Amino acid sequence: MTDLGPCKYYLGMSVRRDRATRSIFLSQTTYLEKVLRDFGMDQCAPNATPVSTSKFGEPGPDYKAADKLKEWYAKAIGSLMYLMLGTRPDIAFAVSLCSRHLANPTNEHQTAVKRIFRYLKGSQNLELVYQGGLQPLLGYTDSDWAGDLETRRSTSGYVFNLGTGAISWSSKRQRTVALSSCEAEYMGQTAAAKEAVWLRALLQELLKEYKEVPELKTTVIFGDNQGAIAMSKNPQFHTRTKHIDIQHHYCREKVNDGTIEFQYIPTGKQVADGLTKALPKDRFLLFRQALGLKQRRP
Repeated sequence: MTDLGPCKYYLGMSVRRDRATRSIFLSQTTYLEKVLRDFGMDQCAPNATPVSTSKFGEPGPDYKAADKLKEWYAKAIGSLMYLMLGTRPDIAFAVSLCSRHLANPTNEHQTAVKRIFRYLKGSQNLELVYQGGLQPLLGYTDSDWAGDLETRRSTSGYVFNLGTGAISWSSKRQRTVALSSCEAEYMGQTAAAKEAVWLRALLQELLKEYKEVPELKTTVIFGDNQGAIAMSKNPQFHTRTKHIDIQHHYCREKVNDGTIEFQYIPTGKQVADGLTKALPKDRFLLFRQALGLKQRRP
């Protein structure tokens, strides 16, 4: 086995360490620059946010996308997906929204993808920052309600921070239609609960060799819907929840056994808010900061 020295580049990600501040910095600037060149967006005017607050218009029933547009669109979404999954949770909602139209994209959808490129052009020096210290795993979960105008399904998002930076995030359209905002949030809580259980197992495996590390306490997940939080604590199978798929009661089981706890947080402080809807510039910048994304210093 050969010692290659400190890790500086891994799976397309740049890895920097600052031992003085006990910090690790992750970014994909080199990959991003290549993507912008490949799609002819390396000289584009930057945009402040990755997604517009206005809704998509739907094409007519007879519309069929040209093969050239479909090929361009699929390649663009694939490139953005790799970036989003690696170090850019700030574009998760925008990429999720655009990926729903892979089968039949329009020029409007193409413009939306180019907007993501424009945003990335202006923020290509962002990096995820993690600082040392024993800090708890914290989760945030949020959902809109019936935000997809075509299917009336809701979008759920969650993010887990370990200390100063996000380590896991998701923005996905739910598989079924929720009958209320409370129900949409409750189903979103289940996705967050499953991720929390997996992250806890991973952390326990990574830290088991360190005797001074205490056992993991209950993982707190913050939500901004008090009704959904109450449903996660109520074991009764009453008229309000009896129609909900059994899988979504998983979060209730994990609350009862002490693995997780859902706590209320005002919407203005909800980190996952930007994973379920388009935000205006001022709120988006706060969302990005809460994820642990910072401009790289020269």
